[in-house]
Amino acid sequence: MIARRHRSEQLLEPSDVELVRAMLALGGVPWAELEDGVQQIRVKLLEVKGEIRNLQAWLSVVASRVAVDWHRSRSRDESLREKLAARWSDRRSLDQPEDARLLALAVARGLDDLPAAQRQVLALRHYADLTVRDIAQRLSIPEGTVKSRLHTAVAALGQRLRDMEVL
Repeated sequence: MIARRHRSEQLLEPSDVELVRAMLALGGVPWAELEDGVQQIRVKLLEVKGEIRNLQAWLSVVASRVAVDWHRSRSRDESLREKLAARWSDRRSLDQPEDARLLALAVARGLDDLPAAQRQVLALRHYADLTVRDIAQRLSIPEGTVKSRLHTAVAALGQRLRDMEVL
């Protein structure tokens, strides 16, 4: 095997992909999200400037960082859920009409079906009332990515609510 790979040669072999999946799984990333992690690493590989001396070592380090990032975003999601639950419990459910409570339950179910990244930006925007800029800064992602995720999430949630015949 070549000790150094130049940018044009930085394609992942099947054995490299298996190494990445194993590292992500060992890092606690759920099975269903391993492919997303592999794709993140492929993007990072394309962003590398220069050469990588030991691809397997580089993949191992980057995969472990992706796993850590996954846990961080999950803990942010859980913290947000707790805050939202506390805000919701402060309100008396008897003050709301039955339709509003049913809609709230349908929206919650629809949110659960969204991918974590979409659910996260949607909740931060509409429940935590953060601006796109604030969300981008908090999640360390570009504003355009926040906007794209919001657009996709709103469309997907709307479709789920129509499928459930709520809208």
